[in-house]
Amino acid sequence: MGWSYLTVAVKAPLTLLVLAILSRLLAPGDFGQFALAWMLLDLGRRLGQTSIGHAIIQRRDLADHEISAGFALSTATGFAVAAALWLIAPLFGRIFVDPVAPQLVQALSVTFVVGGAGVVSEHLLRRDLRFRDLAVADLSSYALGNGLTAVILAACGAGVWALVWGELVRTLIRTAAVVLPAPPRPRLRVAPLAVMGLMTRGVGFSFVQLFDFIVKAGGYFAVGRWLGVVALGYYTRADRLASLVFEYVGGSLFEVAFPAMARRQRRVDRLRVVYVSGVEMLSVATLPAGVMMAALAPEIVAVALGAQWDRTVSVLRILAFAIPLQLCGVLNVAVLRAMGGVHLESWRLAAHAGLVVVGAWFGSRHGPDGVAAAMVGAQAAAYLLMTHAALSCVGIRWSRLLRCHVPALWVGAWVGLALGATAGGLRASSAPGVLVLAVEILVWGVVAAMAIRHAPPVFRPASMPWALAQLPLAASGAPGRCVRSGLEWLAAPQGRQGSP
Repeated sequence: MGWSYLTVAVKAPLTLLVLAILSRLLAPGDFGQFALAWMLLDLGRRLGQTSIGHAIIQRRDLADHEISAGFALSTATGFAVAAALWLIAPLFGRIFVDPVAPQLVQALSVTFVVGGAGVVSEHLLRRDLRFRDLAVADLSSYALGNGLTAVILAACGAGVWALVWGELVRTLIRTAAVVLPAPPRPRLRVAPLAVMGLMTRGVGFSFVQLFDFIVKAGGYFAVGRWLGVVALGYYTRADRLASLVFEYVGGSLFEVAFPAMARRQRRVDRLRVVYVSGVEMLSVATLPAGVMMAALAPEIVAVALGAQWDRTVSVLRILAFAIPLQLCGVLNVAVLRAMGGVHLESWRLAAHAGLVVVGAWFGSRHGPDGVAAAMVGAQAAAYLLMTHAALSCVGIRWSRLLRCHVPALWVGAWVGLALGATAGGLRASSAPGVLVLAVEILVWGVVAAMAIRHAPPVFRPASMPWALAQLPLAASGAPGRCVRSGLEWLAAPQGRQGSP
């Protein structure tokens, strides 16, 4: 967890910096065209390679011949997916009536050939919890690829091709960075039974990845197909800002929780405690964060993207309400996959995908805001379905889970009242936007902390003593000690419990 969140602490501000620079160098249509191409690439990656990696992590006992079989399978799959994307790219361009999209897809298909060689190595590192090596790979590849390369080319007037070359460089560097510490040990002769075993286990993950792709890309497809690439550019920037919290906090949590829970899949009693405590801590952290992003959307867009992106404000406000649903749902997926309940996840994801497709089609009639509202509604329904499956796996009742969300509602209510009372006056002042946003975030942080510390007993989080006793925060060095000190301060009993 320490190495995973160290990566977040470095990469999150780096991503915001790159996002701010590129948003000022490129036009909305450039981001829209890249998003169109990225939809096909995301589909190919999910169906062709991610399922193999998940099968390697979930397998209880992994032999050398299975590792070699996985390398051969992922490499061959990379070439096959790249060839398929190259062939269907022209048809994809006709669907969206965009002459540049096929060229972008064909250029980006090279990433499958390069990345296929590193799939097994990357997931071996995840399986062994070697997140220090993964941190090096993540940070170096993003900084040199999506950061340095893309920014330089964008400044030189390369347009959407700056994003393409940034992704190509990132993939090349990341593949080399994961293969060096965990070489895949290929063999000339591959055991057919090992290949079939990985493919069989990967089929379930492939269905999950297909439905998850529809969930992620449904809104993009609707906006790009019926509203155009410029509207898609605005929508993708709002979605990018809203997903930063989930991508870095939730993604890192899942990367650690999935292999760790898979190792202890027979200890349901331990998984039950971790699940309940984790849900409470995540909800307390993320529901106020969603309220903050919705309330401060005008300042966030102006500072992060620039004044020319004001059309993304309303979309960001709507998408912010999905943040707590997404992050609290991370533990649902980790529990189901760790315990081999992919079939329980599959049909629920299928229902989520169906809601996204229907909702995106209806929502597109009301512009990007309508699509965003449909995505949030589908996310809420999916959270309830996935939570039901996770509760059945670990043997927890709904009443116990609902109790976990009470502290988050308490903190979220105080945060919303505080921001509503202060934001109007700050916006009316002549202070720079960066200063206004900084003051608003400070108010948000202080009110949230005081709401937790001075909450009545019924609203106090019960998971903080557990976190102090069980989480190895000291192993994270200085950041871990800071987190521990903060938790100790928040969890300190107060002589007089009251409202903040």
